[in-house]
Amino acid sequence: MNRRTIGAVCGSLLAITLSATTAASDAQTELFAQQPIMVGAHLSPDGTQIVFMSSLQGRYHVVIERFAPTFSRHILYPSEGLEFEWVRWANNERVVLSASYAARRVTTESTETRLLSVNALAQDLRAIIKPARMKVVGTRISKELPPAQIQDNVIDWLDDDPDHILVAIDADMDGATEVRKIDVNNGDYEVVLSGFPGRQSWLTSGSGQVAVGLGYDNDSPVVLIRSPDGEWQNPVSKPWLEEGFLPAAFTGDDNVLLVMGQNEKRLTVVRTVDLTTDQFIETVFEHDHVDADSVIVDGSIGVGVGVSYIEHSPATFYFDNDMHKLKSTIDKALPDTTNRIVSMSNKRRQILILSNSATNPGSYFIWDRDGKSLSLYSDMFENSFDTLLSTVKAVSYEARDGLMIPAYLTLPHGSSGNDLPTIVMPHGGPRGRADKSYYYLSQFLASRGYAVLQPNFRGSSGYGEAFADAGLSEWGGKMQDDVTDGARWLIDQRIADPERLCIVGWSYGGYAAAMGAVKTPDLYQCAASINGVLNLQRQIVDDVHYVGGSEWTKHMGLEGEKSKSVSPYHQAEKIVVPILIIQAADDTRVHIEQGRGMAKKLSDLGKKFEYVEIDFGGHSMHNVSGRTTILESLDSFLGKHL
Repeated sequence: MNRRTIGAVCGSLLAITLSATTAASDAQTELFAQQPIMVGAHLSPDGTQIVFMSSLQGRYHVVIERFAPTFSRHILYPSEGLEFEWVRWANNERVVLSASYAARRVTTESTETRLLSVNALAQDLRAIIKPARMKVVGTRISKELPPAQIQDNVIDWLDDDPDHILVAIDADMDGATEVRKIDVNNGDYEVVLSGFPGRQSWLTSGSGQVAVGLGYDNDSPVVLIRSPDGEWQNPVSKPWLEEGFLPAAFTGDDNVLLVMGQNEKRLTVVRTVDLTTDQFIETVFEHDHVDADSVIVDGSIGVGVGVSYIEHSPATFYFDNDMHKLKSTIDKALPDTTNRIVSMSNKRRQILILSNSATNPGSYFIWDRDGKSLSLYSDMFENSFDTLLSTVKAVSYEARDGLMIPAYLTLPHGSSGNDLPTIVMPHGGPRGRADKSYYYLSQFLASRGYAVLQPNFRGSSGYGEAFADAGLSEWGGKMQDDVTDGARWLIDQRIADPERLCIVGWSYGGYAAAMGAVKTPDLYQCAASINGVLNLQRQIVDDVHYVGGSEWTKHMGLEGEKSKSVSPYHQAEKIVVPILIIQAADDTRVHIEQGRGMAKKLSDLGKKFEYVEIDFGGHSMHNVSGRTTILESLDSFLGKHL
């Protein structure tokens, strides 16, 4: 297992090992650390094959299976340092896949993506994004340009032209994204659109024509639209744009656009706009309490058919009549789970469904519309552990300023629900959110006897722009207070034993965990940060180097305060409880120097801490070895201090 563990007590560095008496049983840890054997699945156009990613030997591989008329399986293995991100059939003979790897561009660490294709036998793997063609510079021909960082932005799968796809790519790294029509068999391409600096996102109409572009000028969104005569309006001024609505997808009518924006409650809704009159037609989705998340596009016809959103669990609403009826039929057949249509064959004859819940990590079913049959294709996980899972309950509590904070509470299966050792677990982002879906970390902790609260503090997404904006420039401020108030609510409700309370988080949640130890040293008995932002000043400097970084770093920190005042590293002397720091060495989002620097600072100050460094796993730790280390380390640490 790739792991280095260092601890310090009163300034001395000591080797820490996990003992069999404090760590969870190997079998139980392995169950929660396991990766899905089937994820990101997609049906072939003819409905006889399926491609998906599967965890084999601890890493995601690409698996291609033919299930009709006979069964066969072929596997594509990742090379060292390469991670598969998604897979999809381009046609019945070839699969397109995205792969990523960590790299460095000059002085900035980056995550690179590459677009590849492979045949149905998992052979003939090839990159299909070619370098930008050489350009004349003065009297000389320039050398081949370096590869673009992001190469997997497919904007249209061109189902009527199965050998080609449309990909948006900044091939010459000049900020002007071009659109290429690419042959999935060999990477040959033609540029179908270029010359619009600052425009990164593109939409195609139902007829497959690039029709809308979206970008930013001085941090303000700018839209360009192709008129019926083929001319571009750039930038375009429309009344619906002035109201803050932005293009999301086309409907079956090339003159009707689906747009997303805020209503009077500042909740995200979806409306249609008539491009001939620039007037709203109707609101196709609006929820009383939560945002629309995204428009669902049927790739086979290239038009929007529904909306995804999260109330307490991920959900979908279809305004396409056929899809609405289909979803209703599926929900009747699978009544006790959240069911999502993830892929369809041509003409929607075979439907691939992912069905899950908090206590069901997930199963894939295939609905055959012609045969009117529903069959289980595969569970997401090879080894069942449903009996170890606990029910997740939606709760809410009042913050100190009166704002209601939604949260999710997981109680150990079979517990009384009172005076429990408890974990407060703020999510990452901070613009993210927790929900009732299965989450291996919270469920593992519940299986070990801990209650787990996942608060959606102000600044979380999904509850409207006002709720999200309330977290701007509130790092270590009101966002942190919301988490603290959740901990106190647990104590007031007699759920948490006040003498056995710990705060644990990942990414921004890791920052909040460390700041909990800084700001409220008498509230928690311990804290644990996983790939957490521990040196806020350094994180701001690092993020400025990324596209858009100068904008989002404006709101990192606390209004009116210097970043050091709300940075765990710079406030480490205030930490009096034991703290566990887990950091991936190859994390390009939060650099390893933050974890190492915090460990050294704590050691120099003579604080009680444990430091665990994982060689490989990245920011999200999508590998079995890394997850196993996290679970073992947490279980041992919490066992000592709670």
